[in-house]
Amino acid sequence: MATNAAKTRMSAAPARTVVVREEPQAILDALPLGAAILQAGHGGAICRIANRILETWAGVPRLAAIGLPVAALSPFAGADALFAAIDEILAGAGPRDVNWTGPVAGRERHLSAHVCRLADDPPRVMMTVRDRSPEMQAERSLRQTMLHDALTGLPNRVMFIEETEAAIEVAAKAAAGAKQHAAVLALDINRFKAVNEGMGHLAGDELLISFARRLLPCVRGGDVLARLSGDEFAVLVRGIDGADEAVQVAQRIHETLATPFAITERELFIGASIGIATTMTSGSFAEDLLRDAEFALNRAKAAGVARTEIYQLNAHDQAKSRFELETDLRHALERDELRLYYQPLIDLRSGRIAGFEALARWQHPDRGIVPPNDFIPLAEETGLIVPIGRWALDTACRQLADWRRRLGRDDLIVAVNMSGGQLVRDDVVDAVTQALAASGLPGNRLKIELTESVIIDNPKRAGAILERLKALDVSIAMDDFGTGYSSLAYLQKLPIDVLKIDRSFVSNMFETEDSYNIVIAILGLAASLGMETVAEGIETIAQADRLTDLACQTGQGFLYARPLPVDAAEAYLLADASA
Repeated sequence: MATNAAKTRMSAAPARTVVVREEPQAILDALPLGAAILQAGHGGAICRIANRILETWAGVPRLAAIGLPVAALSPFAGADALFAAIDEILAGAGPRDVNWTGPVAGRERHLSAHVCRLADDPPRVMMTVRDRSPEMQAERSLRQTMLHDALTGLPNRVMFIEETEAAIEVAAKAAAGAKQHAAVLALDINRFKAVNEGMGHLAGDELLISFARRLLPCVRGGDVLARLSGDEFAVLVRGIDGADEAVQVAQRIHETLATPFAITERELFIGASIGIATTMTSGSFAEDLLRDAEFALNRAKAAGVARTEIYQLNAHDQAKSRFELETDLRHALERDELRLYYQPLIDLRSGRIAGFEALARWQHPDRGIVPPNDFIPLAEETGLIVPIGRWALDTACRQLADWRRRLGRDDLIVAVNMSGGQLVRDDVVDAVTQALAASGLPGNRLKIELTESVIIDNPKRAGAILERLKALDVSIAMDDFGTGYSSLAYLQKLPIDVLKIDRSFVSNMFETEDSYNIVIAILGLAASLGMETVAEGIETIAQADRLTDLACQTGQGFLYARPLPVDAAEAYLLADASA
């Protein structure tokens, strides 16, 4: 009877009067998150039970939420996705998780609800709600740390790549002619290593911070300045239709860096090298764009300080080809692919062979003959010039010694070129000594040719080496004379025996008065200093006759012969002997 009486009172009570069972309420109140049991009502789901936490979030008195529509409670304002999920679950759908932002105690909070159906009748759902704001804040803080450089506060490489990927997507979808392309500027600080080593890492860090602050005003609104690593920075320039706007950013950077930095009470003049790549010439990925900009940066650094270079299409193909050539060059000696060709040196007064200049050629298995201009600079960069130079010296000495022995030509000399890289990296005096000893060639039959730039770069070192070579009775020739930094003081001080007149002057002797006057001046200078002369690039009889009249002793050029392989050079020598 008591039970029936209670039911009668409940049915007669107003709609918002709800009797709460003590056990479910206690269970919900014990939960460490907001919780409620809901059922369908007019205008949407209504609360049948709500725990203390949820009511506190809603800002209503104890048990005041019971009987209210969920939408009337402040944390659920605007949570339309949640209301739709509740209705669907009440209608029989499976559990759902819904996230939204809603007001809690007057503050916007990130909330997450899990809603599932209870097995009772009428249909009810259980909703648990947790405040994800601390978690989201921690995630944002972690992301901020992960995506920004701790020293400068700038975006780091990870964030820069993300921003660049987004810019590339925009550029890919843009209509033709739209200003939606992007560019990446890669830059690093010139001489930063010297600052670190000379002033310490704290000064280096101070410079990096000042450098970043100095660059920020140079960057347009909406663009991104980032520190990638060490002293390497990058700028993402958005919304362009060509490289000009990126170049303007680079120019502003160069201009702002013209003002010295005040670091630890010192003035430092710091420049930057800059490489630029655009979405118009680079790959479809952010790493491609950055790689191309860094490729251009390396070219800028190689060209000098405070330079800007723009990446050119197919530059990587050229670099790849160069790398492959370097790899092949490392095996060229062991595979016996290098050859010496011999160009005759002609005594202009008698017309007879005075000797040969030995010139290196590379018989590449796929590329054919590779000229020295294509592989000697590469050999110098990689250090391969040392073994190649020793091979050329040894081979030339052995070949001339063989001709002297078999053909009786004791009057011949052989000239061997020596590069600046070999002079710096190798003990060339030891190399010459060994080559002469191994071949049995007298020292006075060997001529070492050096370009004047090699001598002028370090005249003191060059002078000491040349004096030691002279002690071996070897003669020294200055190649390409007149094209570089010739100085009479060096000619007087250094033990130079021969001046070689560059082919550019010889070929233009009858074309320009200046070239003719330079030839006369070089011949006069050599005569006054007691030096011999060799004219390069003689192609006509008229040139040979005029040089002979001007008292030039020796000539070489296509008029007489191109550089010849050893068999053809020997045949030429035999023909000269029988003439």
